[in-house]
Amino acid sequence: MRKIKITISVLFILRITFLCSQENLLINVYNRPYTSLNGEWNYIVDPYENGFYNYRLEPFENQENPGNGAFFINAKPADKSDLVEYDFDKTPTIEVPGDWNTQKENLFYYEGTVWYKKSFDYKKAINSNRVYVYFEAVNYEADVYLNGKKIGKHIGGFTPFNFEITDLLNEKDNFLIVKVDNKRKKEGVPTLNTDWWNYGGITRDVKIVEVSNNFVQDYFVQLNPENNNQIKGWMNE
Repeated sequence: MRKIKITISVLFILRITFLCSQENLLINVYNRPYTSLNGEWNYIVDPYENGFYNYRLEPFENQENPGNGAFFINAKPADKSDLVEYDFDKTPTIEVPGDWNTQKENLFYYEGTVWYKKSFDYKKAINSNRVYVYFEAVNYEADVYLNGKKIGKHIGGFTPFNFEITDLLNEKDNFLIVKVDNKRKKEGVPTLNTDWWNYGGITRDVKIVEVSNNFVQDYFVQLNPENNNQIKGWMNE
């Protein structure tokens, strides 16, 4: 990445093309317009991952027509004979942010998959604006879906991540579904033996962040170590 110099009177902006959400994390989110999705979320405990794989252990998300068995579709049984064995809107709720271990006694030792679902309405302030969903942390592995479509995956329980949702967002009846998996893995962090408690859940804030069509995504400013009369920095747009 090239560096640019910023004089006291002139600001040069380095335009960088976005590569993907994770490499281009929104910086300084607390000072951007946002809507909090914190609060009660519906959840489903899925130790066998029946909502993610079919009977051949093929991920539903890789199929052209995943069917109602895929939890991220958010299907609703039409009647008692309908073969839909879940209904998020009738499931218990859990607080976000927070771990499931200390909120639910029966999940204190649980390691595995829990599905989270949040319904919300959203109207953009300006039609041309772009919108992102921003997670401060999900422990440990997160698959994220909006309105039945996969928008991204993140691995790592202590780092923020975001995905653009501009083209999938509706003004009414959006549903955000997150598959959270905190299973320990031999090759992962935490590994099979660890010296800290393996919490699971959406453990930090979730936000809908709205920005203009062109915006500063990241920046860095410092005194030029070679010239104390000059400020040196860079920006991503």
